[in-house]
Amino acid sequence: MRVVLTDVQMPGSMDGVKLAHYVRERFPPTVLFVVSGNAPIPEHKLPARATFLPKPFDPHRLLRQIESMAQA
Repeated sequence: MRVVLTDVQMPGSMDGVKLAHYVRERFPPTVLFVVSGNAPIPEHKLPARATFLPKPFDPHRLLRQIESMAQA
């Protein structure tokens, strides 16, 4: 299983939402998490099957969520 965790705000011309769409198009099975400490990203702006996580988030909870996805 491949997992990408990206922040919305990144240096350069590509933000985390654009990166998530890029990854979804090229590597469809990848599990995507988009995080931000600012306002939540509306679901319609995220690629299919991406999860938004507000910061701060519990890394242990995130790992448990990834583990449960791997077992499904």
